[in-house]
Amino acid sequence: MKFDYYTISHSRYGDGADVFGWTTYERSSVLAGQPQKVFIDAFPTIEDAQAEYPNANISSHWTEPQVSLSHLPGDDDFVPGGAYPDDY
Repeated sequence: MKFDYYTISHSRYGDGADVFGWTTYERSSVLAGQPQKVFIDAFPTIEDAQAEYPNANISSHWTEPQVSLSHLPGDDDFVPGGAYPDDY
């Protein structure tokens, strides 16, 4: 898989750093055109991650692109076919 760019963030599961690759969901996905975040590797420190991925940006979940789900119907939105999504 080819990535547009990489980010490094503090691990959510303890000490260390996680490296993620970023790309865009393909047209065949429900999320087509939106950012896709893929876990690549974990390192004991941010410095170790930077040594392996020198072009990666250090970020956090506050600075990363978010996938928008606003195009999907909500629980109380009427959908074609005469049912609400949670009535199935």
